Amino acid sequence: SLLVTSGPPDSSLQVWQVSAEDSDVIKAVSAIPAANSTGQPWAKIATMSGRAPWVLHGSNLNSIRITEVESRKNVYTGASTNNEELSAVAFLDSNSFLLCCAQGQLCLADVRQPRLPLEASSIPSAPSGGCWAMGVQHSPPGSASTPQPIAQLSSEGHLILRDVRKTSEALAWVRCRVPSAPSSTTEFLCISWAPALENCLGVSGFDGTVHVYQQRQSWGSSGREAEPIFVHKGHVFGAGGDPALVTIHTWHPQKPRALLSAAGDGSLQVWDWVESCG
Repeated sequence: SLLVTSGPPDSSLQVWQVSAEDSDVIKAVSAIPAANSTGQPWAKIATMSGRAPWVLHGSNLNSIRITEVESRKNVYTGASTNNEELSAVAFLDSNSFLLCCAQGQLCLADVRQPRLPLEASSIPSAPSGGCWAMGVQHSPPGSASTPQPIAQLSSEGHLILRDVRKTSEALAWVRCRVPSAPSSTTEFLCISWAPALENCLGVSGFDGTVHVYQQRQSWGSSGREAEPIFVHKGHVFGAGGDPALVTIHTWHPQKPRALLSAAGDGSLQVWDWVESCG
């Protein structure tokens, strides 16, 4: 199987071959260059499995590409003169994808219309200021008509839920419980939907913890503070000095309450959770 990563020194991608189960060798096999990659931030990436696996990648709105992983054939090149920095990219299905700019604007695009300019739409209902991350809840197989909720998270702790069919309106708006002195960096903000649990979200990137929230009818759109139903502090307790910043987390695709998280000190933890009582 193949693994795709992005990283230094520019916004190009690396493709790795993962060995069979009886070996722990991961070997670099190729690289996917990016247009005007020199001096650009690391590319944001999303993959889609199909007859030929694709990777959606880019660091700015005007550098978006879709590349076939195995052949490195270019499938799609975005048409845009806007160099707005991206914070997240996601496939919605085999024909469409969604981009989130660092300032919170969203851009919905169709792979079948490469000449249509990519335009980032401002979000009038979003609080101004801060940087924004995005997570998309993918519909289960066989339910293509199910609306796909979008979750946006700001560096100030605002969490907004939207319908992909009408991103200008907020379905819910709350404020996450963030530390009084959060990390000075915003590049590791992460929000993700649980694939096997209803209305559950993971939030990280503010400190050494991962918070689990469950969307409730009482959330509304007033920006009130939401209570997490679980807080993972494994990276805090494992730190010898200052707690390491959680840089990423992801949900297990089949085990509903299992997550994996990594931190800046190189720690990698697999854990599950139960809802707090009281």
